[in-house]
Amino acid sequence: MEVVNAVRAFREQAGLAQQQLGEAIGVTRQTVAAWETGDRAPSLANLTKVAKVLDISVDLLLPDLAHQAEEEEMCLLFRADKPSSLTPALRRLLTQKAVDYASIERLLDEVPALPEQRPLKGYDAYIVEEVAQNVRSWLGVSDLTPLGDIFLLLESKGLKIITHPLPDDVSGFSAYTNELGAVIFVHSGHPTERQFHTALHELAHLIFHRQDYRNSSEPLSKTLKKDPREKASDHLAGAVALSEQILRKELHGYQNRWIPEPLLADLKLRYGISMRSVLYRAAQLGFITKTQMGQQMGMINKKYGHHHEEPKLKKPAGLSRLERLTFRALLGQEITASRAAEILGQSLNSIRMNLQQWMEDGKS
Repeated sequence: MEVVNAVRAFREQAGLAQQQLGEAIGVTRQTVAAWETGDRAPSLANLTKVAKVLDISVDLLLPDLAHQAEEEEMCLLFRADKPSSLTPALRRLLTQKAVDYASIERLLDEVPALPEQRPLKGYDAYIVEEVAQNVRSWLGVSDLTPLGDIFLLLESKGLKIITHPLPDDVSGFSAYTNELGAVIFVHSGHPTERQFHTALHELAHLIFHRQDYRNSSEPLSKTLKKDPREKASDHLAGAVALSEQILRKELHGYQNRWIPEPLLADLKLRYGISMRSVLYRAAQLGFITKTQMGQQMGMINKKYGHHHEEPKLKKPAGLSRLERLTFRALLGQEITASRAAEILGQSLNSIRMNLQQWMEDGKS
């Protein structure tokens, strides 16, 4: 990808107009337009500014490294519910983030991981429930234990979780290679409970549908909700977050009864799953009818809108695994502070402050 195409592609990916990008880096809109048409070449200093504003590595804008990035991109096998959303620019950006993450793992002798496969064609509720129990056991939680920070749990098993702004209608992607391990990309702008669900949904695809990653452009059913792969993955995400045993304990007094919203809100806060997902899971296991589920969801939609609900679930506290590994590499002088800032997408000042705080907290 030439600089001409790269600047335009990543600018559009970030949702910025030429005028906005120009103002952010101190040049005119006409200058940005000239770069994008090839009438003028940006200096390295300006490319560095562009990369900082767009929150990407400057390597992605340098033409002499394009071939290397394309080779890395070819190695990472992606899967997307909406393949058209995985544009070449977004694919390269996410690939770069995964490669950066893997480079830190290699420096610290961390072993990349993939979940155990359980290929599933179509949709089989019994198998999904069985695999959900196995996943909870693999994560080290009992049938009645809340998962807590799902990102932390998955990363404790060596999976890479990367949060990043994505197109509004996309919750996440996943990708893998045997060398890099599994990577789950989650929309950083979505509510916490939706981010957790997305991570488990993509985990399900890595378990059930790994063969599909070689054909990431293969179209799904006309309606995603009717696609058996999506149904199986949504089912697994809900079953891992809210086991049948948990529901029996929490809803034993509400069999075929209206579930009060305060109870739904309490379950959301304690188990990290949306009120809508609680209702869906309750209907799935026969605690309530599908008609009641639809009625209660309709009331929630009317009250909060189709994509939001109260109370809000807090974001995970503490550092991500990538931040902890990067700080370890920085303290061990394996990388420079500027490289740490580039990998984490933070300023040098933020790196210093967060590193100091991490050290004061006992490197937990």
